Amino acid sequence: MDINTAGVLVGIAFVAVFFASQMIILTAFGTREIDRKKLKKRSSEILLAHGDEGVSIVKQNYFDRLGALEKLFENLFFVQELKKLLEQAGKKQKAYRVTLIMILFMVGAGLTTWGYSHHLGLVMLSVTLAFILPLWWLKKQRTKRLDKFEEQLPDALQMMSRSMQTGYSFLESMNVVATEMAEPISQEFALTVEEIKYGRDVEVAFILMIERVPSLSLIAMTTAINIQKETGGNLSEVLLKISYVLNNRFKLHRRIKTLSADGTMSAWVLIFLPFALFLILTLLNPGYFDPLFKSADRLTILAIFLGLEFVAMIWIRFIINIDA
Repeated sequence: MDINTAGVLVGIAFVAVFFASQMIILTAFGTREIDRKKLKKRSSEILLAHGDEGVSIVKQNYFDRLGALEKLFENLFFVQELKKLLEQAGKKQKAYRVTLIMILFMVGAGLTTWGYSHHLGLVMLSVTLAFILPLWWLKKQRTKRLDKFEEQLPDALQMMSRSMQTGYSFLESMNVVATEMAEPISQEFALTVEEIKYGRDVEVAFILMIERVPSLSLIAMTTAINIQKETGGNLSEVLLKISYVLNNRFKLHRRIKTLSADGTMSAWVLIFLPFALFLILTLLNPGYFDPLFKSADRLTILAIFLGLEFVAMIWIRFIINIDA
């Protein structure tokens, strides 16, 4: 096996692992990307109706304290997207600093690989891996944090309901959640309370929280609160009923995730079975795949194999992903 073929095989294995991690691992809350698009559309409509630019006052105060060069970096498109990802993942690091660290990491990985192999394909693979891995880790942290928020939300609504029953106002009951509960829900409610204290409309303040925490459960809560503001009624009782519904929905998602775990494991086995067979056959009979490696169409054959693996990942994803 020559170095070019080895580089291609390593690349195929990496791409397969990456796509499998993105498409096969199921989250507890279904098709999250579709939910984000729906939430973004609704948020834009509400902000437009209020004539609000949707810029967080808390964030603006933070931005005003930055230096001129820091502001320049923070306004770059990639840095803004990374800042949003860091915020949703619950990380307090400055986005432009994380960007610079990622660039240094990519350069270091490329130079190290070139020093050992002098192979351009492997260098490109190492640079790509150094770019993808931090983003992949941040997305996993974001998913974990959003899942935790969804789990805490029913308890937070119950706490708000009990606080209002004892005579607290709506804003004071939100502050109780911000001080008594653990992160991430305490952090998000504290930011929302601070936005309202700065003079922001309650509905817009909740929309900004939804942008930070894209959750259908949260938008259900805010919609019920806004309807109650317009029509009147017992808000404490409304919050208690929403808490009951969201708690049952969360239990349903957990049960679906448990039942689909067997399908997820089967998918992992089916996807990585060809790679395991290749490794075993190569160890038992090193010359078994020589006709493939010596063929003039070996790259085409490997590309077709990778394409079929990719199609299999998508197909299995559709089969085992149950949205409720």
